[in-house]
Amino acid sequence: MTTSNNKISEGIINIDLLDLLNFHGVSFVQTPITLRYVSSKTSILGPALCHGIIDLLDHLTKIFNEYKEDDTTTFGNENHLYHSCQYTLNVKEDNIQFVELTNHNDKIHIEISSLAPTIFYQIREDIGISNEKFRQSFSEYNLKDFTNTGRSGSLMYKTHDQLFILKTLLDYEAHVLLNILSGYHLRFRQHSTLLNRYVGLYSLRIQTSSSTNTTIYVAITVNAFTPSLKINEIFDLKGSKIRRKTTGFLSTEKFYKLKDMNFIELYPNGIRIPTNIYQKLKIIIANDAKALKKLNIMDYSLLLGIRHLDMSESQMLERQNIQGITALLRATNSLALKQIENSTLVTSSSIFEFDTTSLSNSYLKPLEMLKEKMNMNLYYNDDSIACATLPIPGIINGTNKRVYMYLVLIDILQTYDTLRILDQAYRKLTDHDKHLEYSLIPSNEYEQRFHHFLFKDIFIDANDDFPWAINDVSKSVADIKD
Repeated sequence: MTTSNNKISEGIINIDLLDLLNFHGVSFVQTPITLRYVSSKTSILGPALCHGIIDLLDHLTKIFNEYKEDDTTTFGNENHLYHSCQYTLNVKEDNIQFVELTNHNDKIHIEISSLAPTIFYQIREDIGISNEKFRQSFSEYNLKDFTNTGRSGSLMYKTHDQLFILKTLLDYEAHVLLNILSGYHLRFRQHSTLLNRYVGLYSLRIQTSSSTNTTIYVAITVNAFTPSLKINEIFDLKGSKIRRKTTGFLSTEKFYKLKDMNFIELYPNGIRIPTNIYQKLKIIIANDAKALKKLNIMDYSLLLGIRHLDMSESQMLERQNIQGITALLRATNSLALKQIENSTLVTSSSIFEFDTTSLSNSYLKPLEMLKEKMNMNLYYNDDSIACATLPIPGIINGTNKRVYMYLVLIDILQTYDTLRILDQAYRKLTDHDKHLEYSLIPSNEYEQRFHHFLFKDIFIDANDDFPWAINDVSKSVADIKD
């Protein structure tokens, strides 16, 4: 790859008229086609994007070190600023086998732009991510592909150190993020919030053989669930009951793709958490949901990661109430796990065993986001991971087994637009009694349902019933006598 223009250009982003009219039909039609195209070119675009991120970061660092006022920006339009760099890929030299991209001249032209770079720079600084740290995450010039379990179909990638997640956005989602960016940043500075941290937004404009341009947007967020946390289950929670369940036998791999109804089945009585944390969490999530409602945003999720301290993998599998062939599959998996567990507790962060001691921890720490303190000697003892990452301690109602919980609010760019209004009108006609149980409902109803579900079915105020007074984190609280 060579840079076709050493000078990085700067400018102001134009807002599309269709965005102002709140009609995003074009995005929903064009994006699936674009993503299929991009998905087949990941081996090209991944390294190209990493190169662009690093070059544009270096440019940003130079700007701050050698600042001169120019004609590009004025006060208040920093969220519409862009820095752009162009690249040319030589197909034959790089052994790229995609003739449809080459325009018959053995070259691929890509323009990579960093959107609102100065605001995202400040957001990263506030989180504790320097330009150098951010740069290091992209320094190996490759991205790890992983499955997006949502219905959006967005492509998702992780950096080599798994500290950051990259996700493709619809063009209107990118515009929503840019429009709310200044207030979004201010919220982190003024309030406690669980909103996920967007730390970068980029566009890639690719020239195709037909002389037209294909443009995709990629948002970068902090990964809340790095492998070092040794999380055993991940739930995507919306408060909806319809199509909100991962079906079939829940293998250990599926434990990372769970939804609302899976939680209800696995934890029918919820999880108790200390009263001070419960009250703070309830207030913060209520405030975040109200803020999103005022922006007409819905369909967001609480992503909840659970690390079990007192439950083995075979015990996790045995919680399922299943019959028939699925029960046979469970018995087979349970037998295999028991043969390798040797009575040890679950400590791995995935179905694959690997050393996590050298891995980096997430920049997001639950108690730090809540700005809440507790007795670390009591709840974390000598657990170095817990001490470094500050999870919420919890006790499963009914079994008294202990867990650590990590959480973050994600997917905060979906507005209740014209298409969603039409969808809800159709639901009222075809399924009137349950139309508010679907994911896509008005932002006001979504906020109320979301908050009610979390603090009725998920998080339970422990009051004085929180028996964690032990010295050994490997000892089950179920064995504690009053």
